[in-house]
Amino acid sequence: MSQALEQKQRITVQLQMPLFDSFETTIEKSETSIDLTQPTFDQYTFQDYINEINKRGLEPVWPAILEYCINGGSNSLLQVDNFAMLYEAGLAELDKENKKSSGQYFTPNDVASLMARWLKELDGENVCDVGCGTGNLILAYLREVDSSKVIALLKNKRIYLYDNDETALKIARYSIAIKYGKQYLDSINIICGDFLDSSISLPNNSKVISNPPYFKITSICPNWALTENLMSSKDFYSAIMEKCIISNSKLVIITPYSFIGGNKFFALRQVMNNHSGFIVSFDNVPGNIFNGKKHGIFNSNTANSVRAAITVVDNKSNKKGFRTSHLIRFRTAERKKLLSNGYLEDLASTEYYLVDTNSPAYPKCHKELQGVFNTWRNKSSQTLKELLAPYPNEHALYIPNTCRYFTTASSVKLNRVGMIKIHAQDLASYDFLYCLINSSFAYWHWRIYDGGITYTCGLLESMPVFIGLLSREDKNFFRQMREQMSQVENKYIIKKLNAGKVQENIKFPSTYRKKINERLFNILGCADSHKLLDLVHSNAVFVNHEED
Repeated sequence: MSQALEQKQRITVQLQMPLFDSFETTIEKSETSIDLTQPTFDQYTFQDYINEINKRGLEPVWPAILEYCINGGSNSLLQVDNFAMLYEAGLAELDKENKKSSGQYFTPNDVASLMARWLKELDGENVCDVGCGTGNLILAYLREVDSSKVIALLKNKRIYLYDNDETALKIARYSIAIKYGKQYLDSINIICGDFLDSSISLPNNSKVISNPPYFKITSICPNWALTENLMSSKDFYSAIMEKCIISNSKLVIITPYSFIGGNKFFALRQVMNNHSGFIVSFDNVPGNIFNGKKHGIFNSNTANSVRAAITVVDNKSNKKGFRTSHLIRFRTAERKKLLSNGYLEDLASTEYYLVDTNSPAYPKCHKELQGVFNTWRNKSSQTLKELLAPYPNEHALYIPNTCRYFTTASSVKLNRVGMIKIHAQDLASYDFLYCLINSSFAYWHWRIYDGGITYTCGLLESMPVFIGLLSREDKNFFRQMREQMSQVENKYIIKKLNAGKVQENIKFPSTYRKKINERLFNILGCADSHKLLDLVHSNAVFVNHEED
């Protein structure tokens, strides 16, 4: 070993890796990179690794690392549990822009364990990891099952790893062999290539775990199956999801939540009608299921902003359709308690939802409010759009199209970008719509069918309304509430600076909203349940906390 290599400055750093727990280590900074042809890995540091991949690239460096490890290397940095972090750092160091466009989101360890426990409960002779990357999911699964079961899977060559990244596949394969015996290295099936290619398939009687890449399809490859879902969604993750589902495999997959309600994913949901399972979906504020920060990606948003869903396809023989949870908003401090298989599955509805042209999306409704939700839909004979005038008139309402914890309608235009303007067809409709949008119902409707960033005009107009149930006293109540609230709108204007521009909104005291909620619940015949709407506004799972 060179003298220059021995004279290193020791510094402590904390590496915030995306989607992984923070990795803290002491690195030894060297002016001289290590020659991988020499037996120097015992002293190998993180900085040596970064220097070497900048000099030689990932493909030459990783085989040498893996050979060192599988032959008993003892460097504390070069351990299987660190491989994903190291590879992620290498990708970010060498190819930031490509990593951004390829939609790679590494699975946090606690989420991998959660998914692995669900996979453990599913039947399947062969175990497949689609889009396996460096193998975090398959390793989590193998940790969950008995060692004798792992050895049997390896001996019988029943583990299948799929990815188009040859180096990542090699890391995953070696990781399993390092953990369970290098004699099984050649017993692990690796399929390197585009999973959507018709030449690639899943084995019979398989169960699949997956965190596929998330990115838009810009060109159709000639060897892909041109399904309706592929052509309408043009989204790689949904095409992978469909291919796994139609293979009749059991499946645990984490993806963006957009397939639950997005119009372009309707064809995928129709495919899912022939299968069964459940879906739990997660908001990204205040806590994010993909914890950590994006590493080395050129993006003004440094936090991972994916709203994710975990779908379990169990294909029960006597069931069709999918049970769904509400869009789960949780605090970071609640994460450990939240990520319990039994608890999350229990959040899913008791009803198995099927989609059709009349009900094209899966609803994300709190289980406690499922009965009220069904009553609301069944007793509504119109949609909000049917209460609107086809032309501008004096009954204008202004609705900000971004809503984190509530929706607002005002009689005056606010100083902001992103605004929906509607005109009620008459004064009675104006009174009712003003109150309805300032109640919890419009916000609840958005959370059920979207819950992302903006409230689209089309979604607002599709909201079911039950104005036909209103008595004379109800109409007087809404008239008085609208007059009272519109008179104090200026008093409750709040201003926030967003991208250098002032954005106005109105933050009415919650007493107004709750009073309207109570009246609406009485009209629906659900008087005893109105306090449950606090769940819709809460930013926590285990603490009933309302954010006004």
